[in-house]
Amino acid sequence: MKFNVGLATILMSLTLPLQALQLITDDELEKVTGQDGVSLSGELSFNEDGGPLVDVDPDGIGPLTSTWGACSDANAKRCGTRLAVKLNSDAGSEGWMALDELKGKISFDGLTIKSREISATDSFGGDQNEAGIEGMTVLEIGLPNKIKYENFSYNVATSSSARPTDAGFTQQIRYGVDFNGTVNMQGNMLIFPTGNP
Repeated sequence: MKFNVGLATILMSLTLPLQALQLITDDELEKVTGQDGVSLSGELSFNEDGGPLVDVDPDGIGPLTSTWGACSDANAKRCGTRLAVKLNSDAGSEGWMALDELKGKISFDGLTIKSREISATDSFGGDQNEAGIEGMTVLEIGLPNKIKYENFSYNVATSSSARPTDAGFTQQIRYGVDFNGTVNMQGNMLIFPTGNP
């Protein structure tokens, strides 16, 4: 009985119409329409496996040196990613703004990126009536419906140098952020091109 059912299935599949890829001409290709865009989902993890600066004395007779350790280390001075930006362009000047001890996880689903043509029916509070805006093609970034934060935290700080290992490093933490949960988002962000390509 199993053999008869298997043979009948094979015969039925052979009778279905077969389709193969076919070459098309340039004229035929001009008539094909489609939709541009891409949808992205992702996850960003900061300092998931540790990596703080720890002062150690490798030979026991000094001096102390800063090296990478583990977040659980009792001697850990800091534990997290650091992003620092110089606020003044002068080479000898101080003044750094930093996101310090950045750690945790951010995940999102459904971020879209596509091009869009601005039409007369779009409403941007009157800005669409500016000369040259109507008919312009812009980049539209569709915000994801939800962004999920897991054990996400960071400190906003000002510091004297980019790295904590630099000589004379001092830092003042201005405020800290620590949160878990989900943020619901709506809408699109439009990026308008400027200049000549």
